[in-house]
Amino acid sequence: MISEKQLIEIREHLDKATNPLFFFDDDPDGLTSFLLLKRKYKKGGCVPMKTTFATEAFYLPKIAEYKPDKVFLLDKPVVSQEILDHIDVPVIWIDHHQPLTFPDSPHINYYNPMTTTPGDNTCTSNICYNVVRQDEWLALIGIISDWQAPSFIKDFTYKDLLDNKTTAPEIFFESQYGTLVKFFTFLLKGDYEDVKKSIGILETVQSPRDLLNPTTPETRYLYSRFEVYNKEYGQLYQDAFSQKHDENLFVYTYAATKTSFTGLLSNELLYNLDSEIIIVGRIKDGDVLMSLRSKKVDVLPILEKALKNVQGHGGGHLRACGAGVKQEDFPKFIDIIKKELTQK
Repeated sequence: MISEKQLIEIREHLDKATNPLFFFDDDPDGLTSFLLLKRKYKKGGCVPMKTTFATEAFYLPKIAEYKPDKVFLLDKPVVSQEILDHIDVPVIWIDHHQPLTFPDSPHINYYNPMTTTPGDNTCTSNICYNVVRQDEWLALIGIISDWQAPSFIKDFTYKDLLDNKTTAPEIFFESQYGTLVKFFTFLLKGDYEDVKKSIGILETVQSPRDLLNPTTPETRYLYSRFEVYNKEYGQLYQDAFSQKHDENLFVYTYAATKTSFTGLLSNELLYNLDSEIIIVGRIKDGDVLMSLRSKKVDVLPILEKALKNVQGHGGGHLRACGAGVKQEDFPKFIDIIKKELTQK
């Protein structure tokens, strides 16, 4: 966790901002991080990020359109120096991936627990919860989605929804509350206007029960969107799970005609399979866009070695990474990972 002094600094940035703009990763950790800050400070626009490696052509028009006095980056592992150099207002960057430094960018205010405590990857939603100290139920969705469990879970208000599960993976995949992780994942899918409308509704929801048992037109709208993607995801998961399981490496790819579920799918397969590394990829426009997961080995250094020999990019946490590789290089990429596993 970042220091109390840093938490105070973030609060001061939020207090002083009159027109902040929040860019956040389009997963439950990123989404709940934004919601926690927006619901507390009641100001700011948002841009959910569907790509890790966005360019100036993505960021700068959004900033020009919104004209913020501060830019917040939430749960974003990488933003290029070129983009940062073109942002002429203070940037408040809250993250928990591999730490970065910005010696030539005094307007960057960077908050990452790994900067001072290597290995402490306390997720962004947990940091934002400690900034606002409210909406535990929202914070828990983001924190559980990153396979972490906060200290407040012992006295959690909606403990019945945890179904007596105590660890993050158990809550994620074996409790009613875990359904909310999928709920938030799926609301970030589809048409951008539907996503923005869904986020706007989430800014007003007061309880997890309002989502699991919707009673208003707004929450029924959210639930109907969830059901569409939940059905598609269920079919995809069953197809993946039915494939042959290798104890070292499990690889599953699917076509871009289906919705991108690589992160969630790799997590659930990781929970239910014994393979050392899980790779789930979606084939789109000549690339394989994938999520890599492991409970047993550090994936990041293996990924970095494999990427030196193919056309691609990637990064992330030690045991949870994202990557993109040219489709023609994908077999070579997999062969390198297999070789690395046999040498361990």
